[in-house]
Amino acid sequence: MGRKLMDNMDKESNYSGGMISQLFTRDLGAQALSRSWWRRWVYPVLYLLTLTLSLATYLTLDSIQQSVDSYITDNQRALIGGDLILESNQEWPADILKQVQTLPDDQIVYDHQFSSMVVTDEQTLLVRVKGITPAYPLYGTAETASGKPLWEQLKPDTVVVAPEVLQGINASIGDSITIGEGQFTISDVLTKEPDRPLSAFDFGGHVLMQADALEATNLLGQRSRVRYRIEMAGDVETIEPLRERLEQTLTSYPDIRLSDIDSEDTQISRISDNVLMFLKLLVIAVLLLSAVAMYGVITAFVTKQQSNNAIRLALGEPLKSLKRSYYQLLIATTVIACIAASILSFGLLQIGQPYLIAILPADVGLAINPISIIKTIIIALVLTLLIAQRGLSTLSTTKPATLLNQGASQQSQNLPWYRRLPLLWYGLMLVGLYAFFAYEVGSLTFGAQLLAGLIAFVAIFWLLARAWLWLLTKLAMNTDISWMKRIAIHNLARKGNQSALFFVTLSLSVAVLTLITTLNHSINAQFINAYPEDAPNLFLLDVQSDQHEDINALIGTPVSYYPVIRARVVTANDVPAQDIEPADGFDEPTRVFNLSYADTVMDTEFITDAVEDNKLYSPIEADGQQGQTPQIAPLSILDTAAGMLNVGMGDQVRFNIQGIEIVGQITSIRSRYERGPSPYFYFLFEPSVLSAAPQIQFATAHVAEDAIPELQGKLVREFPAVTTIDGTAIAEQVQELVVQMSRLVYVFTLLALLTGVMVLISSLLSTSQDRMQESASFRLLGMQKRDLYMLNILELGVLGISAATFAVVIASVGAWFAITQWFNLRFSVPWVNLGIGSAALVALLFGIAIIYVRLVIGRGIMARVRAMI
Repeated sequence: MGRKLMDNMDKESNYSGGMISQLFTRDLGAQALSRSWWRRWVYPVLYLLTLTLSLATYLTLDSIQQSVDSYITDNQRALIGGDLILESNQEWPADILKQVQTLPDDQIVYDHQFSSMVVTDEQTLLVRVKGITPAYPLYGTAETASGKPLWEQLKPDTVVVAPEVLQGINASIGDSITIGEGQFTISDVLTKEPDRPLSAFDFGGHVLMQADALEATNLLGQRSRVRYRIEMAGDVETIEPLRERLEQTLTSYPDIRLSDIDSEDTQISRISDNVLMFLKLLVIAVLLLSAVAMYGVITAFVTKQQSNNAIRLALGEPLKSLKRSYYQLLIATTVIACIAASILSFGLLQIGQPYLIAILPADVGLAINPISIIKTIIIALVLTLLIAQRGLSTLSTTKPATLLNQGASQQSQNLPWYRRLPLLWYGLMLVGLYAFFAYEVGSLTFGAQLLAGLIAFVAIFWLLARAWLWLLTKLAMNTDISWMKRIAIHNLARKGNQSALFFVTLSLSVAVLTLITTLNHSINAQFINAYPEDAPNLFLLDVQSDQHEDINALIGTPVSYYPVIRARVVTANDVPAQDIEPADGFDEPTRVFNLSYADTVMDTEFITDAVEDNKLYSPIEADGQQGQTPQIAPLSILDTAAGMLNVGMGDQVRFNIQGIEIVGQITSIRSRYERGPSPYFYFLFEPSVLSAAPQIQFATAHVAEDAIPELQGKLVREFPAVTTIDGTAIAEQVQELVVQMSRLVYVFTLLALLTGVMVLISSLLSTSQDRMQESASFRLLGMQKRDLYMLNILELGVLGISAATFAVVIASVGAWFAITQWFNLRFSVPWVNLGIGSAALVALLFGIAIIYVRLVIGRGIMARVRAMI
């Protein structure tokens, strides 16, 4: 009985011991791996910094985008103004009004807007006058400083003004102002206008008044530039039939535009979408760079753990268990990075809100969006698993005995290329990248273009790296250089040194930084630094021919007058205007254009192509005039207009000027120097062709900056219908906007810079074991420590400087294309920034080389030497 009991206890003990041993062995390996990871602090610090920075920027930007989208969705009708919108530049036809008036009065808003001057006893200010009817606003709420309803504050002789108007004229509530020929009293301040959430991009604060009070200003003449707008609200059963009737009627009125909440973009979406998309592309670049850095860190750590991995495999631990311990460790680190990214993103949102006022309305609540957090976590986990799977792939093709002998595995080298190359992994990565790009930009085509551009970009730098290393090797073999330089070059080309990876990652980092810096510099040069001292700074609109002498005498400096004839394009090269599809960034061909006439080219323009050299006009051959009604006139066209209409030399453009058609044949094409603010016209005719056409005139002058307010006051009092614009004030507003945008770009430039440094360090860490073995061999052959320093400085210097040079050249070409083709700006090279960046890069490479040798190679090199002996 006792014997049986002892046997049972022994079996139970052996079983329990086996279970504990199995569990302990697995836990022991994972614990050892975790201790090794955290004790070698450089690996987790680099991993966490890289991943946290990239995730925080993505989370911040995506949260902003989600907040904007939610704001637009919740306030769509208020932002547009109604369910149906009619817009025109002329008074409404009777049959249009008849159909609109089938709706109740409280579902219709008649809106008249135009720019004018507000005049007080001491100040003048350009404003946007907005005449409205009692139903305004149909959606949303117009709020006043007093808290009273807007319409209670609007009387036939009172106005409600925006805060910037009150500040601009240094007035108070109750003060009297003059608009045109009418006198009005400021009754309140408008604190919220639902259909105008952004004021930063409007030149002139709003002044609201009753629509019936507009007549007192005497500014609604035949030649006035008034935007007429009708906003309508109603249920679907009412709006849809009205839309159908209006669409049928509007076939007779091509100048009137009908839109709704589905077809009309809001001001927020037009501005913020473009800016946020640009920043989102930068964040995607930072994410990709961080992925490269993470791969370098994981590869370096796995290489460092070769002996430990071999011991675990030799003791019988399954390969799956070994890999699982790495996955668990990296996922745990990624979770820490996600938490840190959320905290950092919260701080970025709080700090960055003042810099976002130009692209976001003041009442948008910026907070970390739950959907953005989920997306960020998914991206982090997918990124970690993909990179870890690739980084741990060497464990599947190595043998414990080989690792313990400190040798290189031959198993993978004996495999055919199609088995050594992880085609499935690359395929999954490309599919995942395409899905990510297409989702982020909201377009399958644009996503494919981004992926193709990325592949081309990486392929170019990879081929450059291979070609450059081959050329360096040939130079080292065939030229007389010092032994140190020859060894450095041979080390770069040595198999396993991963010089191509270092070259590509550094090139990508420098290229992103160069691209951002060049874009920012060119925009600054265009809008801030390129304002010539003699450029016009006083602009006059709606000038009549009989006012020239009086205006000249009042201003006292030379004034340039430009006739403006408003017309629409009927056909371009026999293609109807409505059928022309302009490229992205061009104007709508069906809009109203300003034509003019002149005998000479403006100082800010030059002729790029002409029938007769440097001549605007050339006679039209008589054969081309036969049977033509009306007669064909020579036409000079601006290059951007030619691109918009898809026309060239010799093509014909037909215009409609208030019912009278005129045909122009292109005899010259002009381009602009882009030298600050200056008038320009898409289309120029000879004076004999258009001088008798109905026209207004636009005038410019350059006067002393401090004299502009006084001149504006005199001009508006003597010529109430003439609108004067202070070009200096507008330039300052544009400059302020550009500075705000630049600050946003600088933030992401800094993040790209930090990520680039992480990539640089991680690529060095990934080859640290091979470099240590190599350095030990050099020490064994008698090389001194200072020689090791010099050798690494030479390697990093040659590779880093050459990679940066190629990157700057290629990125500058890309920036030139983006600036000239997308933004239509003049390309400007940031020589100073490139010089500072080059010096900083050399210093960075020098410092990293010294620190790398001191901390990574220097500490373990003697142990390697003793082991080799």
